[in-house]
Amino acid sequence: MRTLSPEQKLEIARRVHETFDRPKRWHQGGWGRDDDGGFHVVDNDDVRHPPAFRLAIPESPRCFCLGAAIRIHTGSLLWRDPSHTGEATETMCEVYTRLAGIDTGARELDALVSEPHLNGLIEWNDSDERSWRDIRDLTAAVLRHLDAQRW
Repeated sequence: MRTLSPEQKLEIARRVHETFDRPKRWHQGGWGRDDDGGFHVVDNDDVRHPPAFRLAIPESPRCFCLGAAIRIHTGSLLWRDPSHTGEATETMCEVYTRLAGIDTGARELDALVSEPHLNGLIEWNDSDERSWRDIRDLTAAVLRHLDAQRW
C-alpha cells in the first residue's frame, strides 16, 4: 500500500474530527453503527456493510468509536474497503496514539498484534474514564498537528 501524503492525513483527520461533532456520535465498547443502523465492519449475522455517512443530516444516527472512524475515513479517502486499509489506518492511528501519550511499545513487540496503534487507541477509547470531550480534544489536536506540518 502506498504511503499517505500529508494532505491525505490532514483530510482523514478533518473527517474524523467532524464525525465527533456531537457527543451522541461517539461510541464505546464496539465499533458503532452507521446512518443505516447497521454495523460497519460486520453485523450480528457476520454480514459486511459499507459505512453510510450522511454528513448533511444533522440528526444522523451514526456513532463510532475513534478507531472505527479512522479506519472508515481512511478507506473512504483511499477508495478501499475499510477492512483492507491496515497499513494506512495504522499510520493514522500512530499520530493519534503519539499525541494522546498512549504507550504502544508492548503491542509493537508482540508479533501477534498486527495493528498495535489501532488496538491501543481502541483500548484508550473504551476506558471508563474516557469522555466525548477527550475524543474531541484529541481529534482537534491531531488536526492542528497535521495542519502545522504542512507548512
